[in-house]
Amino acid sequence: MIVAQHTLETTARPEAIWARWTDTSTYAEWDETVEWAKLEGDFKVGTRGELKTRTGSPMAFTLTDLAEGHSFSDLTRLPFADLRFHHSLETTGMGTRLTHRIEVQGPLAWIWARVLGPKMRAELPIAMRKLARLAEHP
Repeated sequence: MIVAQHTLETTARPEAIWARWTDTSTYAEWDETVEWAKLEGDFKVGTRGELKTRTGSPMAFTLTDLAEGHSFSDLTRLPFADLRFHHSLETTGMGTRLTHRIEVQGPLAWIWARVLGPKMRAELPIAMRKLARLAEHP
């Protein structure tokens, strides 16, 4: 079940956005909901990390899918549901089309979608616009 999804086009080069995505220490610079994020190794499938929002406790995540320079996904386990974040880049005539999609799956997905969805749908476009601006002017 898709909780939130947003796509935008930017003049930023794909490499600039990819650099921000793969450096979790910069997440708080472009996503105001994030206090900090860190990885326990290289940016590759299977690497675990942790992210703390400004209003919540730290949450563990695992990188689950990666197409170098193009897309990645990560998974956070919630009680009776999985929260998945998908990030993708596509080169366009203008520069880059950037998409973030957040999904929740599992027996209590409907509850988590109801609890997390409204806030995520409101905050996702803001974070993506800020990411694009920072990548346009590194």
